[in-house]
Amino acid sequence: MLYWFARMFFKLYFLIYHRVRVEGLPQLERFIASSGGPVVLAANHASYLDPPAIGMAFPGKMRFVAWDGLFKVPIFSSMIAALGAVPVSQEDKRSAAGLLLKVIGFIEGGFNVLIFPEGRRSPDGRLLPIEGGVALIALKTGAPVVPVWLEGTWDALPMHLTLPRPRKVTIRFGTPIIPGETAPGAPEKERRKLLLDRLLASLEKLRDESGKSRASS
Repeated sequence: MLYWFARMFFKLYFLIYHRVRVEGLPQLERFIASSGGPVVLAANHASYLDPPAIGMAFPGKMRFVAWDGLFKVPIFSSMIAALGAVPVSQEDKRSAAGLLLKVIGFIEGGFNVLIFPEGRRSPDGRLLPIEGGVALIALKTGAPVVPVWLEGTWDALPMHLTLPRPRKVTIRFGTPIIPGETAPGAPEKERRKLLLDRLLASLEKLRDESGKSRASS
């Protein structure tokens, strides 16, 4: 019950305050319906608005780790927890192996998972180098990786602001990357690199498409 309330609240918030636009959703819904298993959502990370934005747009429940400081904010903490946020401390975040095991456990439990491969928020909205954990998780679990690009969340709530500004937000879901189709039979290290290369290329393509769409509007 709280999940649907939280999702509706954030959907209304993003529609009214950020004039949100979601792209690529019908194709993603068809893919999920045909595959039947959980997916890994791999998104750029520019703002604290990113998790609730994806949570309200994605057509299914998911899990994601979030800094435990966010759970000290009344009401907001309950809302993001309802969307699937799981608190981790700064100490936990420094334990890469522990976080990987936690996320793999979510997927093995049948949950979709949201990951930010950059590992932290971008200070200027630009895409940071992506880390290898997402490729390891995908290859270990076989879960498809769905690239996601968020445009406008940094303009709305960059690091130096406490309250969001009314800026337009676009969420663009890309074509899923199937781990089993990434150089089957090759050494795992090579497969991880190829998967990361594909993910980076997909994120950059979604970013460029968002830029063209913004320029023509």
